[in-house]
Amino acid sequence: MPPFKVAVYLYPSADILDFSGPVEIYSTRPASGDALFSVTTFGHHSPIVSETGALVYVPNAPFSQLSQNIEDYDILVIPGAHFDVFDTLLPSQEGAEICALLRKFVTLPPRKEAGSRILQSVCTGSIILAASGILAGRTITTHHKGFELLKTTADKAAGGDAKVDVVRKRWVDAGTTDSGVRIINAAGVSSGIDTSLWIYEQLAGKEKAEFVAEIAEFERRGEAWGV
Repeated sequence: MPPFKVAVYLYPSADILDFSGPVEIYSTRPASGDALFSVTTFGHHSPIVSETGALVYVPNAPFSQLSQNIEDYDILVIPGAHFDVFDTLLPSQEGAEICALLRKFVTLPPRKEAGSRILQSVCTGSIILAASGILAGRTITTHHKGFELLKTTADKAAGGDAKVDVVRKRWVDAGTTDSGVRIINAAGVSSGIDTSLWIYEQLAGKEKAEFVAEIAEFERRGEAWGV
């Protein structure tokens, strides 16, 4: 098995590139040797219709199954969607379950086999993280159109001022939890590719990440904020 296991949450009307960009990067093999990442998609529904209705997806696993084994995964990717999607998702039972899963994930120490555990949001996926209450006190980001919603969602989860600092950066390394889980927010849509390449570099080395970027013919952008 590859040393790093990635779980990607899919939900109705999620943005296509938010999850397909990271999946593309993590699925790319290095120049030599075996794959370094294995990717599993999961969701509450199957099939799942994307935002425009252009594509229909069948996740690898149901939410109930993967949530029971979340400790086996090193990277959890939460994609974003249009703002109005969260009006329905967050108050629902599914919203409560994904928020509970996030709260559990950030308490899990890294697996010994991997040495790192990362929670990665893409675009407005950070609003789901904010709703779970795990971004309080951190410097964070999201799509530039969603800064106000990200702040108000974090404040609502905290029951007051969440003391978040929302910045306009390509991605943000929001630091680690007490158990050692690193929280990374990508900004809008394609920034999830930049962020995934950066994470690839942190876990597998610069040379391998540069090779993956070359294969994807993606020009990396390095503007970021990190702690």
